[in-house]
Amino acid sequence: MGFYSANTPEEKRVKKLTGDINISDMFKNECETRGIPIYNAYNIQKRLLHEVEQEQLHGVKEVDDRLMELLDERGKNKVTHRYVDFITNEDSASRGVIPPKGSDKKSLPPKNQIKIPPRARDGKQFLNDDELPEIEMLKKIMLQNKKIINQNKLILEQLKKLGENND
Repeated sequence: MGFYSANTPEEKRVKKLTGDINISDMFKNECETRGIPIYNAYNIQKRLLHEVEQEQLHGVKEVDDRLMELLDERGKNKVTHRYVDFITNEDSASRGVIPPKGSDKKSLPPKNQIKIPPRARDGKQFLNDDELPEIEMLKKIMLQNKKIINQNKLILEQLKKLGENND
């Protein structure tokens, strides 16, 4: 069995670019070169994760563009390079994620072609209480009565034990 990750490609990309819980060293260095304080780096990371969770960003490219916008907004120093180009997109791709369900209603056969299997393994159909013959009904009632009697015996034994302990 494989490990299934619930992270979307966008969340993976944010974590790859900025770090997971702690800010990654590359992102920290990038913020220092742009003159962004460390608390603003954390704010950028939180902002990106929030926008991804709210499904405002769709796709890895939008995450990259939004990160660059936030870096440019908060940055005091002009930088010529593009930070997101340094980090590869390979790890952001979600492998093993269940694809979204399509709107194909034609994949199911018509209702009249769907066969419902019998309830028992051997293919035996069980009858309702109304359809049971009288002998089968009496056997069923007797079995239920035996179960009730056995339960009552156990209860009486427990009560006797409790009564002995109280004396």
